[in-house]
Amino acid sequence: MKKWFSLLFVVAGMLFLSAGIVQAAKAETLTPKLILDGKALEPEVPPVVIGQTVMIPVRIATESLGYKVDYDNNKKQVTVTNSRKQLVMTLDKSTAYLDSVPQEMIVPPTAKSNKILIPLRFLGESLGVQVFWDNQIKSAFLYSSKGSDSGNNAGSDPSNGGDLIGIVDPNDEETGSGPQNPSNPPVITGTLNEVRYENDSVILKYDGLIAPTVFKLDNPKRIVVDVPQTQYSGEFVPFVDFTQSAEGRLSIDEHEALQAIRYSVFGTEAKSPRFVLDLNQAWDYEVSNDPSLGEFRILLKKPVPDKSIFTVVLDAGHGGSDPGAISLSKRPEKDFNLSVVLKVQALLSGDERIKLVLTRSDDSFPTLISRSQLANSINADLFVSVHANSYTAATNGTETYYTRPESKAFADLMHSLFIQATGLKDNGVRQKSLSVTRETTMPAILLEAGYLSNKIDEPKLWTNEFQDRVAQAIAKGIKMQLKLS
Repeated sequence: MKKWFSLLFVVAGMLFLSAGIVQAAKAETLTPKLILDGKALEPEVPPVVIGQTVMIPVRIATESLGYKVDYDNNKKQVTVTNSRKQLVMTLDKSTAYLDSVPQEMIVPPTAKSNKILIPLRFLGESLGVQVFWDNQIKSAFLYSSKGSDSGNNAGSDPSNGGDLIGIVDPNDEETGSGPQNPSNPPVITGTLNEVRYENDSVILKYDGLIAPTVFKLDNPKRIVVDVPQTQYSGEFVPFVDFTQSAEGRLSIDEHEALQAIRYSVFGTEAKSPRFVLDLNQAWDYEVSNDPSLGEFRILLKKPVPDKSIFTVVLDAGHGGSDPGAISLSKRPEKDFNLSVVLKVQALLSGDERIKLVLTRSDDSFPTLISRSQLANSINADLFVSVHANSYTAATNGTETYYTRPESKAFADLMHSLFIQATGLKDNGVRQKSLSVTRETTMPAILLEAGYLSNKIDEPKLWTNEFQDRVAQAIAKGIKMQLKLS
């Protein structure tokens, strides 16, 4: 009997110790994590769950996304900014302001260990970041899609390993997989089912949750996609037996740059899927991840040439022997046009990024065809022709003209500024076959500031104040079209 009691005691002790070990392991794995673009951040305060809301530390999350974070201790106010957005939040207040527009949060910002935490979903919606929470592994995932900006994510170094072509080479460690501890195998959160190409996009279909890291390598040109904490499905398409082959390959014939998609497993100890997009020339990319569809998409984008200097042609309508319309006060339109163009020139002349070319800078008359030929011969980036109009005595207002479809976006942008500057009746953006907008090959518009035949418009057009406002609007529109701050 004593033997049985002793045996029971030993078994009970082993069960107790096992339960303690399992519980300790669970406690370790349940520590919430914050993961940005597949890379684990290390906040001093981890994410927490308040009710049904996941809260994350605002500073490390937003600074890692490229934002500047300021905290006003007197106002208890956090301000998150970059060149395009401003998000202002106040501790313990549920109303935030995104670009001065009020936004409501389900849970207000809260402080924990002197760190400010905000709702995960609110951050995603406000800053345009994809976010999701995996409750099983207690991890908050943020996906910035920053490949759309530079096509070269953090973690890659083209100067190191740029000559590595293989996708299973262990020397590629600098590209983002990082060292693995074999005693602590990663938790598998996703299963890959398919890779395919369609409509300029490479698509990964998956179940579960994935957070790929995407980066570029050179020599040869390629885009690499690492998918940590993920495995291939046994029915992955196109199928490859990795016990028999080092990699699978999907050839692409219908794309200008993409030649093939190669896929294999990568890593020295904890292996995970890797995809390589082989290119015959450098292309950019934009990524999106939709967990609800189980779809990760890499959209290939042809790079836009990086220009440091833009050429803009300013055309003062009429001139010389062609006076243009004659105003109610007997003044020629050509004088108004030239005055505005010279004011625009003065406003933009200090910007070294813009090279201005005038079709006329005095009272001369270039022919219509010579104006467009000039713009085309110097490969101008934009063409802006300035005019004032004339019709019946009752007709008044401001309008913007374009001819070719590729000029419409520029016309819409400029008109939105132009109509504010004139303060006259808005006659809208109009498509019409005009020589200077038809025969040019770059985005080209013709601006009609107002009607010299109208008693409301005409006196205003000759004032310096009116012409200054118009010139400022044109200069601003040119910079906005060229995306110059």
